[in-house]
Amino acid sequence: MGQDTPSHERSAKERGLHARGNTDPTLASYLSSLLYLLAVPGFILLAYGGYWTGIWDYGSIVPVFAGLLITTVVTVFAIMHVFTGR
Repeated sequence: MGQDTPSHERSAKERGLHARGNTDPTLASYLSSLLYLLAVPGFILLAYGGYWTGIWDYGSIVPVFAGLLITTVVTVFAIMHVFTGR
């Protein structure tokens, strides 16, 4: 129904930051997409980077990657909980 309702033209900033319907992007959706795109490649680089610099041995790459992934998921859910109040 949101597409059928006539409304005035909004600027790109207003459409992005103050969404009115389920089809408009929000700042949270942009941040979520950015996290989705950058998290796994970044974690792989961090896990292998620690091995290459000698911080941990080869067998620790997968546990470090898993720890980074789990920590990020818990942190994001905690942030969502604080900001939504639920």
